[in-house]
Amino acid sequence: MFFTDWEGPWVLTDFAYEVAIAFFNNHEFFERLSQYDDYLVLVEKRKDYDAGDTLRLLAPFLVALGIDSKDLLDLAENVLSYTPDAEESIGRLLKKGFEPVVISTAYEQFLEVSAKPLGIKKIHCTRFNPEKYSLPKDLREFILESVEIIASLPEIEIDGSSEESVRWLNEFFWKKLAKSEAGRILEEVKAVGGGRKLEVVRSYGVESPLVIGDSISDYAMLSWAKERGLAVSFNGNEFAVRNSNLAIISDTTFSEAYVVEAYLREGIEGVKKLVESDSVVNAEFYWIDESNVEYVIEKSKSMRRRLRGLAGSLS
Repeated sequence: MFFTDWEGPWVLTDFAYEVAIAFFNNHEFFERLSQYDDYLVLVEKRKDYDAGDTLRLLAPFLVALGIDSKDLLDLAENVLSYTPDAEESIGRLLKKGFEPVVISTAYEQFLEVSAKPLGIKKIHCTRFNPEKYSLPKDLREFILESVEIIASLPEIEIDGSSEESVRWLNEFFWKKLAKSEAGRILEEVKAVGGGRKLEVVRSYGVESPLVIGDSISDYAMLSWAKERGLAVSFNGNEFAVRNSNLAIISDTTFSEAYVVEAYLREGIEGVKKLVESDSVVNAEFYWIDESNVEYVIEKSKSMRRRLRGLAGSLS
């Protein structure tokens, strides 16, 4: 088996972003939540908070709007877009007996629509059934009125220069919402990102794992696999590239599939032979070290943006 993120390596869609656009018609709102997520992980290092918890922050807004699981399933059907050749690549790997373990931050409704129909059985993702929760009318109104306020906050920079935005969001989420009926949602929605992804990988007990990722929510499992097996960044951002052994820059998932086959058959030596053969079209492979990491990051992010558009600029 091998371990892989889903959005990015196999699916172009960023479902949380699509949720914010579809139900709130406000991309600045989601961008600010995403920036705040990065800040809490990288700068504040908030206790009990991990990369990918944007899905946790978004959950109370969906409950306040009255969104249910069927709404999320319907949206997933409408916005699903696979990375080129993903369906064929996954089919090829399954046919050859190479089983993917998908570890995704996305809500379970998106995986229900995008991963299960391809025959993938081992799926770990963010469990969220919004209809399980009920909020009083005044709290729902307060939460929904905050969407425009959040969207209008100054952009949050990782260097900590956006104190106004961070102060407002800290007050909103951890003092107001956390102490209201919405606190149960923030407490119970456990986004599968960062350390939780690593927990999943470790639970399988694979000695030399192959892990594929592309973003900040994958950094922990990539970094862990880098020292024990093979960590692969597929069109990754700086967080994925820096924590990987191998970077793939490609517009086809066949490049991933060939690496999976080579590694699970012959280990690192098999991957080295594949890379040296120069036989995979529309793909560039880079073994990452200090001498080339900045160059690889820029090339990788360029392909990421080309394939995924605005979603590719998110961490």
